[in-house]
Amino acid sequence: MLKVTLIFAVYCVLALFCGCIEAENEPAVEQTRHYQDSVSEARIDSAYASIKNNCDTLMVYLVPKMIDSLLKDSALLQRFFDTTYLYSDADKKVEKVIRQLLADCDSNLLKETYKRARLRQKLKPKQHKK
Repeated sequence: MLKVTLIFAVYCVLALFCGCIEAENEPAVEQTRHYQDSVSEARIDSAYASIKNNCDTLMVYLVPKMIDSLLKDSALLQRFFDTTYLYSDADKKVEKVIRQLLADCDSNLLKETYKRARLRQKLKPKQHKK
């Protein structure tokens, strides 16, 4: 019985010692996680500003070309969106957010193209037969 009690006491002391050591390392893990989150946030903010500026530029210069392609043949419009470059990143959170921002930009460009194409078609004078 004494042997079992001594073994139990040794395991309890080891568990208590390991528990105290792990408690000291937790702030380091939290600091590392906070640093990684702040780096991810900075990268996302930078990517958002860059994508927004690029999307605004595309809205001005690319949409008129897209309208002409749409009015000629709607299949020609796909070449503006079919890109072989897919964004990939080691940080999956950053990659997901940036891909969503790029998809939103493409969606906005397409909406604006359809809207302006409909307006252009409505503005054409129609000849009526007498």
